Amino acid sequence: MNLNEVKRMIPLWFRARSPIYLRSAPGIGKTSVIEAAVPQLSSLLRRNIGIVTLNGGNLNVMDTMGYLMPETRDGVKISEFSKPFWWVTDEGKTLDQYDGGIIFIDEEDKAPIDVKKVLGEMKLSMRFGPHRLPPGWVTWSAGNRAEDRSGSTKDLDHLINRRVEINVTPHLQSWKDWAFKAGINPIFIAYAENNSEVVFPVGIPEHQGPWCTPRSFVQMARDLDVFAEDNGGNIPTDSLTQEHVAGGMGHGAVASMFAYIKLGQEMPSYHDIIAHPDTTKVPGRADAQMLVCYRLAAKVEESEMDPVVRYVERLPKEFSVTFAKAACRRDSELLNTPAIARWCASNHSIMTAISSRD
Repeated sequence: MNLNEVKRMIPLWFRARSPIYLRSAPGIGKTSVIEAAVPQLSSLLRRNIGIVTLNGGNLNVMDTMGYLMPETRDGVKISEFSKPFWWVTDEGKTLDQYDGGIIFIDEEDKAPIDVKKVLGEMKLSMRFGPHRLPPGWVTWSAGNRAEDRSGSTKDLDHLINRRVEINVTPHLQSWKDWAFKAGINPIFIAYAENNSEVVFPVGIPEHQGPWCTPRSFVQMARDLDVFAEDNGGNIPTDSLTQEHVAGGMGHGAVASMFAYIKLGQEMPSYHDIIAHPDTTKVPGRADAQMLVCYRLAAKVEESEMDPVVRYVERLPKEFSVTFAKAACRRDSELLNTPAIARWCASNHSIMTAISSRD
């Protein structure tokens, strides 16, 4: 199941109270998808839905269940468990102040065995130690595979039997949909489109060291945007910057990535395209045409759609589809602009692309 399919299933899983476990190679975006789904669930269900995200590798049994505290009741000294620290969300509310929510255990595969036992019961019956989750809350988790060398601890069969395990596969379109909404620089989105085998590698490197996953790729993209702030808005391409990127995602992609960055910085400016859509230069190379489409899709606003469409219509038709699909997935309100309406009316392939779920 890819991440777009996971997004479509989340409301059904939540309503069914399914004990979901997402398993995949490292760094493909499982946690981001779950956390981004919470406001969508709140809107869809018209309820106040909360989330607590925990890291399984950092938990011990007392973190999970609470701590034994001495109490005196009717003159008798007893011990009672406190509520665990995660009973209060990042919003400063307790779980029972919501209409429901998700306890999300990231990296559950790295949790100690005794913690996994507590979490397994929590998924099945909503109980953990002497406590019970408030109505409407579910426990979901994610983890990596044993072969990923990620420090996974042993899985117990009776706990596997208490969850719905979903294998999550890398998927370029799912990542692009997320990247546009997350504000990732379109240079890197276009690079991923043309170099998917770099950004979504099969397996892990034979020897340990920095390597590229969607997570490390996004981290480098965000780092380079910061570096650009001190370089007149242009991403620096000097040797120190390239060494930094190699330290984050390995040496294999550095040369091709920086060649793409240089290409992107030679593209016509957004201002020129808006001001002169009929005369601003159209790139001749296919990779440059794709890049300019992604840059426009990432920036265009409703009021600017008409000149942008006029410019994009000068590109080969397949890049018109690329632009329309990316722009309208980033901001569905763009579908309501007269320019898009006219364009779709005369070009069936564009409407088909915009409505596609893949």
